[in-house]
Amino acid sequence: MRSFCSFLLLSLLPVGLSVAQTSTPTSSTGPSKPATTSRPAVKPPATRPAVTDNQGGASTNATPTPSTSSNRQQELYDQYHGINKKTTATTAPATAEKQAVSRPASRIESSPTPAPSARTETASPPAQSAPSSPAGSSESNVRIGLRGGVTYLVFTEQRAGADPTVGFVGGITFNFGKGTLSFQPEINYARYSTKASILGLSITAASDLVEVPLFLKISSGTYEGNRFFLNVGPYATYIAGVSVDGKKESLDDSNTRFGFGAAAGIGAAIKAGPGHFTVEVRGHYPLGDIENGFSTDVNTIFSQATLGYIFPLGGR
Repeated sequence: MRSFCSFLLLSLLPVGLSVAQTSTPTSSTGPSKPATTSRPAVKPPATRPAVTDNQGGASTNATPTPSTSSNRQQELYDQYHGINKKTTATTAPATAEKQAVSRPASRIESSPTPAPSARTETASPPAQSAPSSPAGSSESNVRIGLRGGVTYLVFTEQRAGADPTVGFVGGITFNFGKGTLSFQPEINYARYSTKASILGLSITAASDLVEVPLFLKISSGTYEGNRFFLNVGPYATYIAGVSVDGKKESLDDSNTRFGFGAAAGIGAAIKAGPGHFTVEVRGHYPLGDIENGFSTDVNTIFSQATLGYIFPLGGR
């Protein structure tokens, strides 16, 4: 029995050695199988340029691969790594073109453009202030003022026993117009007095007059600055009262109380605030009364020196 087992072992030993030799190449090729499916063996470098050059569609000129399984493995590899050749080739220019078009559009839309109404409102103020006017044209056509000063009688012929003294005058002035020529009516109350000696007695006689001059005013410059002026025109008077040493004397109601004459004056208007200070010297020359008519025999000039202020009604 022992000899039979040893015989059987010796007969099976060569068979086991032969099986071991044949199984060794088979096991060596088994592990190399993944090398055939690795990325360098499946995707040759020459095949990728052939696929990317054709951007319009499927590649027809690509280098043939050994089998269809390698192409499938290439597609799986590209899909796994997110490589989409057709989509990348075709959509990249379109996307860039859309961005190039959309960016100017977004800039135009985002840029603040003023509404037509806003443009009109912005341009309207210059249109309103466009018509320029000469200096002083914004002044009112009507001006009003006050004046006051002193009076003094000037005798053109010597009068024995009579010497003039200083009186006073005050009134209101109107002016219509704003150019070189204007119309200036006035209403003034004036007192003219003289001192006389009669029989060694000294008395003072005074006459109170209401004067209404109607002047044509000739002015230089404009109301924006200083001016010089000349007043000339007729005037009317009314004798309001007569007094001797401060005592009023009665007058009969005759037409001799109403008189008329001619007047002229020269002065300057100095700009001050909205109006002007005025300085004027003028003289009134009587030419008669209503009862006796026109006469030039009067040898007395009723002179005045006044200060005043005149300003526009309605302002600038």
